[in-house]
Amino acid sequence: MQIQEVSVSNDLGLHARACAKIVQVASRFPCDFWIVAKGRRASARNILAVMLLSASVGTVVRLEADGPGEIGAIREITALFQDGFGESS
Repeated sequence: MQIQEVSVSNDLGLHARACAKIVQVASRFPCDFWIVAKGRRASARNILAVMLLSASVGTVVRLEADGPGEIGAIREITALFQDGFGESS
């Protein structure tokens, strides 16, 4: 199991477009992938579950991946968070 903590850095937090990018990347990997924020855990393959985490800017989230491809999945989704989901501030 791979675990990584990242901070939400884009101004709008985990809104629909950002969540769609997470789901798109997570769905390419065969491993199980979860996002944990504010004590709640959501499958990274379920856009509504990720949106319901209501993670705003500055929220620290934990990424958890388990299974084949977990290292690549963590790496790519961490990069999304670090890049602010490609949104200019």
